[in-house]
Amino acid sequence: MSSRVTPQQYGQAVLENVQGGAYPESEDVVSAELHPSALPEVSKLIEQAREYAKATIRQTSRESAPDVDGWISQAKLLRVDIQRSQEIAREIVEQARQGEQLEEQVNDATSKVDLLNGEVAFNRSLGGTLERLHAIQRTLVLIRRAAFDNRLLEAVDLLSQVDGDLESIPISRSTRVAGVLGAEVADLRSHVIERVTECWNSYVKVDTPTSLITIIRGSESDNSSTYDMTSLIKAMSKLQLFDDVLIRFCKDFESLILFPRLQVRADGTVGTLKIDGQTISMSRQSSDLSAQALFSDLDSITTFLRSNLPPAVVRPLPSLLMPHLISRLISIWLASAVPEDLDGMEDFEDTLSLVEKFGITLDTYGWPGREELVEWARSISNVWIRKRQETSLNNVRVLLSKGLGTIETVERIESQVLSRNDEVFAGNEEGEDWNSEWSDEEPTSLTNTTHPTIAHKGDYEDEEDVSAWGLDHEREDADADKDQKQSGVADDEAEAWGWGDEKEDEDSKKPSKATSLGPKKPKSNGIPDAPQQSEREVTLKETYNITSLPQELLEVIAQVISDSERLENSDHANSSIAAAAPNLLSLPGLILAMYRASAPSTYSHHPSGPMFLYDDCLWLAERLQQLPSYQTTSLGKLIQSGTAYNPNQDSHIQALETFGKRAYAKELETQRTVITDLLDGAQGFRNCTEYPYNQDCDVAVASTVDRLRDLNNQWKGVLSHSALLQSLGSLLSTVTNKIIIDIEEMSDISEPESQQLTTYCNRIAALEDLFLPTKEQAPNIMPTAENDKQEPVPLTALYTPRWLKFRYLANILESSLVDIKYLWTEGELGLEFDTAEVTDLIAALFADSPHRRNAIAEIRRRRGVR
Repeated sequence: MSSRVTPQQYGQAVLENVQGGAYPESEDVVSAELHPSALPEVSKLIEQAREYAKATIRQTSRESAPDVDGWISQAKLLRVDIQRSQEIAREIVEQARQGEQLEEQVNDATSKVDLLNGEVAFNRSLGGTLERLHAIQRTLVLIRRAAFDNRLLEAVDLLSQVDGDLESIPISRSTRVAGVLGAEVADLRSHVIERVTECWNSYVKVDTPTSLITIIRGSESDNSSTYDMTSLIKAMSKLQLFDDVLIRFCKDFESLILFPRLQVRADGTVGTLKIDGQTISMSRQSSDLSAQALFSDLDSITTFLRSNLPPAVVRPLPSLLMPHLISRLISIWLASAVPEDLDGMEDFEDTLSLVEKFGITLDTYGWPGREELVEWARSISNVWIRKRQETSLNNVRVLLSKGLGTIETVERIESQVLSRNDEVFAGNEEGEDWNSEWSDEEPTSLTNTTHPTIAHKGDYEDEEDVSAWGLDHEREDADADKDQKQSGVADDEAEAWGWGDEKEDEDSKKPSKATSLGPKKPKSNGIPDAPQQSEREVTLKETYNITSLPQELLEVIAQVISDSERLENSDHANSSIAAAAPNLLSLPGLILAMYRASAPSTYSHHPSGPMFLYDDCLWLAERLQQLPSYQTTSLGKLIQSGTAYNPNQDSHIQALETFGKRAYAKELETQRTVITDLLDGAQGFRNCTEYPYNQDCDVAVASTVDRLRDLNNQWKGVLSHSALLQSLGSLLSTVTNKIIIDIEEMSDISEPESQQLTTYCNRIAALEDLFLPTKEQAPNIMPTAENDKQEPVPLTALYTPRWLKFRYLANILESSLVDIKYLWTEGELGLEFDTAEVTDLIAALFADSPHRRNAIAEIRRRRGVR
């Protein structure tokens, strides 16, 4: 303990803290440690403080004792008041409980009074309901009695009254009384309906088995004294039966009377109408199909209905009966009465007069139908042209469904004067196909299709443009070979049509590269130049085969055009169908369109169907072009008259030609695909001397040769000779192109492989015997007298592009370096191959040596004859 802090200070600090929570102000006291010796002093101070507090409390208690006694007395009084309030509250609660009991008694009494009042009202309502039900029951008895006495209109009125009474009765329909009463009313209604139906059937008797209908007028009925037709119709109307009964009568009348009279049977007969007083029937069949008899019967039918049916039935009957009658009259009878040609128009004019007269009769009666007949008569020209269209198209369909028919050989002869500047003046005019000038996308004039022009030298610079002619010489080697490698073995359809000839005039002005070699140098196709003449007349004469289909189509089209002229110029100019003359000229186009649409399926059944289709289309187009009427139709008058229809004959012919060409091109493309697939079996002729690849190569080449010979045998009985050579040349070109490409792609060719490839090329070259000219062609190709003793020269080079290149390739495969170099420097090898092709072949055929390098250097230095 610090010497500076006394025990009294410790005790005082603790006491102040206990009494008031104060802390000592002296830092010494706060920081000093409490020593055990100070505890007695601290306890003493605390005890003194406690004693002082007790004394203070006692003194304060003695001083405030009187006030505490007053408080106690007041608390006792308050307790007495609380007890008295509780007693009063208990009395109030008891009185409230007694009031509730009284209120319950009052409510119970009130509910009893209401119940009694409800019972009284229910009894009164029940009594009234029972009285009304009893009245309804009496009414039902009256209805039953009226129905029994045939007072049907009264019975129906009473039924309506009963329905109203039942609706007004406040009774649930699920109650037993309502159910029984409703069932009784329904039974009674059914009975009344049955009686009404019996009465109607007693007036209108329909005997379906005998096709007989009898209408008994009210005055002649057995029970006419009790009811008549007018009352019966009113009763049926109130029962909502009249419409159904009338519809059923119309159906029976149509099926038994009208339809047998309007419908012509398969044996060409119709029903015979018989009217006997109030009976109408259809009896035996009649072969009288005249319009006079028909409209006479229709007048008799309308008169029968108006005479025997009451006005209440006649008024609504036409609106139900006449629409079906007029519709069938127009669609069945009048439509079939429209003649298919002009021969029956005089009789049909009489029919139109009868139609007009019948319409006037209907209008007089106030019956509908005249407007429909008048409208049909006004549109008779459209009806006739539609029927003519349907008949013509159906005839084409039937014609095509019978097949190709007979095969006929036809001949085409064309003459043309050629100048000495023409390429084929020297003699290939007969070997060329007149079809090569036709274009599929942009057709030339019709004159060019039948009178072909002969192409000039300039046309041969583009291989695809002249592939149809078969000429393959004097062209730019580098460009041609580059295009060939890009196109591969695929031949364009232009090879068949000679597309691109529209550049003839421009290209003809370009000098041919062959002419630069001099007149003494032979042509690349092996045919010598012809003698120089100023001009010469060339006659193209060939035969080919067609089916009977185009001839029959031509007859149909010629008849249509003839009828169009008759409508304009003959007595038919004033007839009701004269306005159809312009539209009649649309039939040739529709007939040709029908032919084009159906021909593929018809021709597909023949092995040479596409080629027959090609010949048929071109023959038909040529004959259509030669029809005088097809060219001299007064189109200007038609346009001036306001018809504004352009038959566009040229487009029809061009579409037909294009259709035939496409069939031809599609067939060639199919055969190209087949041949390409066969050659693909050789796998590029690699390892052609090793087993088993050599067998695959042998099979591929043999199959290709056999395929081309089979096609020759198949097509030579269809196509003209020039078209046949053109087709075979296009396919052979596919073969040679693929073989050339496959061999040029071989980087190394051994001597055995070279010999084997030469053998394959010789097998393909043996196909030259397919391209021999005919007897008529040979003199034109070899026009000199001394050539008459020689064998005909095959026209393979004319019809097979790159044929000479293929033959040179076979020579290269079996030639030495010296021979190849000689062909390049002194011969015509440079006309077919470029420098890169020759050097690549030498590198593949010969081993590396100074001789090979010298030969290649020499070839590159001297680029050959161009």
